[in-house]
Amino acid sequence: MKSIKILLFCTLFFSTIANSQITKGNWMFGGDAILQGFKFEDTEKFEYYAEIFPKAGYFLKDQFVVGGEIGLFFNNAGIYTSLVPFARYYILGNDKIINPFIEGGLGYKNFKYPNSNTPTLNEFMYQFKLGTSLFFTNSVALNFTLNYKRNSFQFDQEISAALGFQIHLIK
Repeated sequence: MKSIKILLFCTLFFSTIANSQITKGNWMFGGDAILQGFKFEDTEKFEYYAEIFPKAGYFLKDQFVVGGEIGLFFNNAGIYTSLVPFARYYILGNDKIINPFIEGGLGYKNFKYPNSNTPTLNEFMYQFKLGTSLFFTNSVALNFTLNYKRNSFQFDQEISAALGFQIHLIK
């Protein structure tokens, strides 16, 4: 009996969100995992590290979502946090299994060095992403993006590739 209730609940839940995707009034939740490279201003050497960014957005129009992502990264030198509002536009219609998109955002980063006399650094940044979503269902997608970020201090540029997972829900 318990198995039947669980099956019924899952069927109702997934059938409720099955017609949602990239249409006006829907929500998008998910996140990206990034292997990122950056270059210091005074060197030609690139450094690499990994980050995770949770993301949420709301579709103002079909194929157009606005939202925000939060970044958090720790390493032995310091702590990095970011907040980036973004806008994303899906190029193809909402009935496509594979749908490329473009995304841009303006945001803020903060670097803290707790074990050092180095002062906290704050910076303005912008980012641009080209990507594609592979929709397994109308509401679940795997994303791949190529990312470019430009910062106001310390790093000239950041280049990264990301894999992300998104869930699209109706209002």
